[in-house]
Amino acid sequence: MKRIMGAVALATALAGCHTTGQKITNLSPDSSRDQVVATLGRPDALGTMGDFEVYTYLARHRSRVSMAHTDYTVVMKDGHVVQFGPGLARREGLHGVVIVPPES
Repeated sequence: MKRIMGAVALATALAGCHTTGQKITNLSPDSSRDQVVATLGRPDALGTMGDFEVYTYLARHRSRVSMAHTDYTVVMKDGHVVQFGPGLARREGLHGVVIVPPES
């Protein structure tokens, strides 16, 4: 019984992570902080860059050969989304943040 419950928990966790890329498409610029958390859940990492809040979500994709991952980032200013997508946030100059897409 413990094995079955463990397998169900693992499958649920993997399924939840796998759909981060699909869920992020439900966001729009100007979505609120509450809408982001309601759509994507709690972020795996949370930080600030100047006036910006940066939420990072990890999505892991397992295959027989390897385990790849894609990080998804949501950047907010004044409690509202200004940009989102795959990749990690990096500072751009003194007053900007840009999401750098993952390398293919």
